[in-house]
Amino acid sequence: MITAHGGSFNSGRNSNKYLNHTDIFDADAIEVDIYKMFGVLYISHWPAPFTYYKKIRLREVFKLVKEKGMKVNCDLKTHGIIGDVIKLAKSMGVENQLIFTGCVSESDYKIIDCGEAWFNRIKGIKYKAKNAKAIKERIDSYNNPHFKGINLNYHRVNARFIEACKAVDLKLSVFTVDDIEALLRLVPVIDGNITTNLPLVARSILNKLGTNK
Repeated sequence: MITAHGGSFNSGRNSNKYLNHTDIFDADAIEVDIYKMFGVLYISHWPAPFTYYKKIRLREVFKLVKEKGMKVNCDLKTHGIIGDVIKLAKSMGVENQLIFTGCVSESDYKIIDCGEAWFNRIKGIKYKAKNAKAIKERIDSYNNPHFKGINLNYHRVNARFIEACKAVDLKLSVFTVDDIEALLRLVPVIDGNITTNLPLVARSILNKLGTNK
């Protein structure tokens, strides 16, 4: 899966320009950063306690992905809001288009009943090749089919780590891959999501591999 990182093509993160350019990204998903203030779910890379009411509402993003049939990577910037995001998504019929990253906790296993959850961290276990089995076992222990795997900076992903994860069927999602050589290396082997500001390049690599959208 290819996700167009927020602000792809210099469109500005969490901006109307970014949302209005989804057709040219040729991506499977878009990415937005989510906060909540006074009951309002809004998108912003940084908290906006005094100007949140000026920000784009998450509701508008969900309207867009429903219309486009895309997925949306909900990068949660704070803990404790995932239930509200899911409730809103269900009310708008886009719950199956959700991808959760960021502040996703293992303790959310009773809340996450739709979409995909990818963990930026697993408590008490470092993301190293030697720990792949322990990470996989921890995720599986929650018996939640929406817990898909781990999400980490691509600089931390080398061939040894990928091999260790594949050996135990631990799914990988990586961000934010803006180096063409890294895309050439990772696109063929990553089985989860690749977030990039170069979605067209990533798509081109996939097409050359004979893998279509």
